[in-house]
Amino acid sequence: MIMKTNILSYMAYAALATIAVSCSDNWTADAEGEGKGEGRLNTASILPTVTNEELFVEEIRGAQKAPAKAQSRSTIDLSNFIVDVAKTDGTPAASWKLNAMPSLPTFPVGDYTVTVRSHDVEPAAWNAPYFLGSQSFSITQGQLTSVETVVCKLANIRVSVDFDKKLLAASGNNGADFKITVTSTPGNTLTFTPEENRSGYFEATEGLSTMSVVFTGTVSGSLENTTAVLTNVTAGQHRHITMSLKTNPNRPADETGNIKVDGEGVNVDFSVKQEDMTANLEVEETPGNADDRPGQEVGGGDEPTPPTPSEGKVEISGGESFPDFNRTYNCDEYGPETKPAIINITAEKGIKTLHVTIDSSTLSADELSGVGLAAKFYLDTAMGYNDDTHTYDIDLTEALTNLKFPIKENVVAKTEVEFNITNFMPLLVMLGEGNHNFILTVTDADGKVEEVTLKLKS
Repeated sequence: MIMKTNILSYMAYAALATIAVSCSDNWTADAEGEGKGEGRLNTASILPTVTNEELFVEEIRGAQKAPAKAQSRSTIDLSNFIVDVAKTDGTPAASWKLNAMPSLPTFPVGDYTVTVRSHDVEPAAWNAPYFLGSQSFSITQGQLTSVETVVCKLANIRVSVDFDKKLLAASGNNGADFKITVTSTPGNTLTFTPEENRSGYFEATEGLSTMSVVFTGTVSGSLENTTAVLTNVTAGQHRHITMSLKTNPNRPADETGNIKVDGEGVNVDFSVKQEDMTANLEVEETPGNADDRPGQEVGGGDEPTPPTPSEGKVEISGGESFPDFNRTYNCDEYGPETKPAIINITAEKGIKTLHVTIDSSTLSADELSGVGLAAKFYLDTAMGYNDDTHTYDIDLTEALTNLKFPIKENVVAKTEVEFNITNFMPLLVMLGEGNHNFILTVTDADGKVEEVTLKLKS
């Protein structure tokens, strides 16, 4: 027993490399032994995008309190977006995190809608843009169905506030007691101050058409309380509120309670700029004002045309090592002193995801978990499947690195990846008699999928 445990531990950190893969652009229910009236969804084809995502990146990072290391300056991390699949009558069919989607899930024949959302929307929150998009698709008997790109747009209401410099100066203390309270529905309120530079986001609930704005603060020794109402508010809007001093010719400068600035009768004034954050971003010919908040250059335009999948080759080859994935290979035929065991993956458009499933009579899920591995995992994220949470939330970076597997940046966007498992084959033999199926599924940047199963016995 001790010997077997030691072998297993070494094997897990050294031999689990038995990665496999099979080519299957087509799938049939009968061939897979599945019931009639079913088909599969190519989840990699969903490829969600966010309209004007560059306008929201810094806000999202601010909410996360730390920038994502692998995230570019103008790109939102979509990995935790939620993917919901439902029948056209609204009946839920499936739900996953984007980074934990199964490659080719099976659904009964019928019509469906896939919805991608950034998170569970909050009634009112800071730096919390809520993105939402959907596409319809149909499942056909024995076929692999792809979905058009899901375009996600801002689906809540963005509010930002600025205080004019003259107004701040008139306070005598740089607006220390200035407050602007914005309320969408009862109890759903955010309070802005001169020190608050975040945007607030409010849920666009059914029936919501107005929002209240209340300013309070001391200006030139007088306590001011001013109220305004934002009308015709809808999802995807940005309401940019600016508080300033405005000359009031109808108010004498010497009247008690009026604000006096350089002898003029003035009052606190709201100005509100409305922008559509769901429209395509127009490129400005001249640079904007450096003092403007992000998002001021949003314009109209037609909806972007989803990219058309290319014909880039995706291929998994066993070469001289495994020339025919339909047969079963003996582990004892391979090793450093006998024959190399190499699997090559080619994706002309670059690899998006690389998923591995281990189905072994001697390597159970519990045994793999005990040594820090999982029976199912993604090499592009180095995350393993958690049977308890039913998500890919187990970090396998250390274990996969010890196995010398290519992971993360050594997989994502690569056009060629080599799996050399030669040194691990003798270890499978040491585990004793058994059958081992290693399933490798690769998806390229255009959503094309190839899958193979390497069958081994020891």
